[in-house]
Amino acid sequence: MNLANIFKSIFYNKFFLLIIFFLAIGSIFYALIIANTYGSMDFPYSPTLLFVDKINPYEYFLYSNTQNRFIGVQYPVYAHATFILFSPFSYLEWDLAKLTWSIINLFLAFLSSYFFLKYAGLNKTVSFFLICIFCISTPFRNCIGNGQLSFLVLLCHTAFFLRNDLLKSFFMGVSFIKYSFTPIIAFTLFLKGGLKQLLISVTFCFIGWLFFSVYLNQKIFDTLFQPILVGLNGFDAGLARGDLYTLFNKIFNLLGIKDSFIIIIIIFCVTFIFSKYISKLTDPLQIVGLMLIISLFTFGHLIYDYVVLFPALIYSIKHLNFLRAKISVLIVLYFWFGIRIIERIKMYITESNVIIPTTYDVVINFSLLIILYSLNYNIKSNSLIK
Repeated sequence: MNLANIFKSIFYNKFFLLIIFFLAIGSIFYALIIANTYGSMDFPYSPTLLFVDKINPYEYFLYSNTQNRFIGVQYPVYAHATFILFSPFSYLEWDLAKLTWSIINLFLAFLSSYFFLKYAGLNKTVSFFLICIFCISTPFRNCIGNGQLSFLVLLCHTAFFLRNDLLKSFFMGVSFIKYSFTPIIAFTLFLKGGLKQLLISVTFCFIGWLFFSVYLNQKIFDTLFQPILVGLNGFDAGLARGDLYTLFNKIFNLLGIKDSFIIIIIIFCVTFIFSKYISKLTDPLQIVGLMLIISLFTFGHLIYDYVVLFPALIYSIKHLNFLRAKISVLIVLYFWFGIRIIERIKMYITESNVIIPTTYDVVINFSLLIILYSLNYNIKSNSLIK
C-alpha cells in the first residue's frame, strides 16, 4: 500500500477520526488553560496599556531603567498599528483580557483554516481530518498558549484569494504588524500588481504609524524605525528554528561582525529573488503557501509561527498522488510534531527542562524548509530532481 492510500484509509476511518477529534478537543482546552494561567506572554497587552497611557512602548523598552510595566516578556516587537488594533483590550483587566484574546485567537485559527480549506475544495471528511491535525499540532497549542498573532497573520493571507485587488492588498498588509512576514508579501504584491498594490498594502501600518506618532506627540521619523530596534533587541534569536537570519548571525558572530542591518539587507535581496519566481505562478493557494514558507526560512521564527504551514499542507494533500506532495506532507508533520518529540527525548536524556536549538538543528530545519519550498513550487511531479 503506497503512502497516498495510507492517508486516504486514515481519512475515511471513522474510529480513527473519532480519536483525533477528541485529541483535538484536548489540545484546544490545554492551550486555553496555558493561555489563561502562566501563558499569553506574547499577547501585546502591556505595550498597548503603555500606548493608551501616552507612553511610547518602544522607548520604554529601549531606554527605561525599569521594565516593570511589562507582564513577563510582553515586549513591543510589533508594528505601531498593533497597539491601536489592540487598544480595546486596554479597557479590560489582565485576566479578562487574556481570556478574551485566547478565545478570539482560537476563532481566528478556525476561520483561517475554514477559508483555506474552502478555497482548496477538499471534501468535508478530509477537511475535518486536517483541522483536527492542525489543532493537535505543537505550533497550534503554542500560538494559543503564548497569545501570539500568527493566526491573525494566517487569516490575512486568505485575502490573497479575493478578486478585488484593492481589498486583497489592504488585508494582506494588515499582517505587516508582524513584520517578519512583510518582505515576501510586499515584493510579491509589487511584482504581480505593481507599485499601486504595494502602496495599498502598507496603508494600514502607515496610518497606524502616523496615528501612533501624533497621539504620543512625537516626530514621525523618530518613531519610524523603533519597532525594528526593539525587534533586534527583544527577539531571542537563540530560540529560532531554521532561518537565514539566525544562520548569518552565527556566521557574523564567528567573524566578529556586529551589524544586523547588513544581514537584513542580504535577506531582503534573497527574498526578492524568491518573490520573482513565485510571482510568475497562477495558483493563489500555491503562492500563499510558498510565501509563508519563505517567511519562515528568511527571518527568525519560533515554533508557534509554524502554524502558517497549514496552506502548504492543504496544497500537498490536494495533490497527494504525486511523490513530491507526499514528502511535503511528511516535512510539515515533522515541524508540527517531530521537533517537539525530538526535544522531549533530548530533555529526558539530558535531564533538562528546556532545550535550546543548536546550530545543527537550525541548519537541518533550514534545509528542510528549502526542500519544502522546492517541493511545493513544482509539486505535480514524481521526480525529486526536476
